[in-house]
Amino acid sequence: MASTRQVESIGIIGGGLAGLSTAYHLIDIATKTRPNDKLHITIYDIRNVGEGGASAVAGGLMHPFSPRGKIIHFGESALEMSKVLVKAATKHKPDCVLRDHLFRVALTSKNVAQLQDTASKYGSLATWLSQEDLYNNYGIDCLGGLKLSNGCQVIHVPTYLEGLLIETVSKGRQLTDGNVKWELIKSNDKEALDQKLQQHDSIIMSAGSGLLHDNNLVEEDSLPVQLVRGQSIEIEMANKSDEKATSAILSGKYISPLPSLTQEGNNSTDSSQRYVIGATHEFKPTPLISSEVKEELRTRTYQLAPHLWEEGKVDKITNGVRMQSHRGIYGRMPIIGQYNLEAIGESDIINHDRKWIFTGLSSRGLIYHGLFGKWLANAVLNDSEECLQDEFEDFDWWRRKQKKK
Repeated sequence: MASTRQVESIGIIGGGLAGLSTAYHLIDIATKTRPNDKLHITIYDIRNVGEGGASAVAGGLMHPFSPRGKIIHFGESALEMSKVLVKAATKHKPDCVLRDHLFRVALTSKNVAQLQDTASKYGSLATWLSQEDLYNNYGIDCLGGLKLSNGCQVIHVPTYLEGLLIETVSKGRQLTDGNVKWELIKSNDKEALDQKLQQHDSIIMSAGSGLLHDNNLVEEDSLPVQLVRGQSIEIEMANKSDEKATSAILSGKYISPLPSLTQEGNNSTDSSQRYVIGATHEFKPTPLISSEVKEELRTRTYQLAPHLWEEGKVDKITNGVRMQSHRGIYGRMPIIGQYNLEAIGESDIINHDRKWIFTGLSSRGLIYHGLFGKWLANAVLNDSEECLQDEFEDFDWWRRKQKKK
């Protein structure tokens, strides 16, 4: 049941995949259901859109499958919603879609059987290709694999976020009294941020690991999560027209194309191709040094793209920290709902009576951000968690898990 309380002003902390998806859906729902009401949204971030957080260094491979080829929970409906957001972003940034397919490849006989079973069950999304097909047509040396398409695609996430923000701001102008704005804040200035947040009817905390590191807005022990560092290598290769472009490949690690320097707005006339290879999974506070990162990623991906390692030039190493939720009966699900620590016997850091949280996307940000962002937006506008309960009966698994500690 919706609350009688009118939500007219919303502050969103973090403008990555979670935050921007929620902002888009807040405006989209409002334009369809309450176009004459007030709705003002402010997105607070320590950097410009697409420039910070785990979202800015994500691999960009959007698909609904687990490493074993099974559909993740809500996977198909999540893919459909993510496609909606990508389509909205491409109105302004068409180059954010780098490939309309990707490959999940098998390196063991057990994985061959798993992926062949996937193709038999989900033929609309996954097509099995033999060892010969992949090598002859795409230059991928493996035991066979899946070509994932029909919405499974490769996204340049920073460019995508730029496009999604433009569309969200544009939709905000359709309201009689509404707008969406982006406001830069200082890292670790919690007092100043707290003053800004008090001006809003509701706030949404969606900054991923930044909730802990940058602004210290949540207690680390209040959430069933762990922080995972991921380091990736960006490689540049001379563009040779007689060679096929390297495909986007998943095999535990990933190889994914990047925009050219000219696509990113650089004045360079260089026509080189760029790729990202990633990512490490580091749980220790001290990160791997660059030589260790290169060795781990080379060992895990050399067979799939030896020409990148032999002919390419390592341009840089990127580094991001993801907030990864604990595994449950549905796998690793996002953390979503009202953030009321009194319910689990702890004290709040931010004093606001309408705090919501959307985090824990980890490596599934592209597939889950659209669906869960829509659910949360509906709940915030109705000022009620019943909307979440209707969509996902166990949405508050994370609160119940913490109560048991």
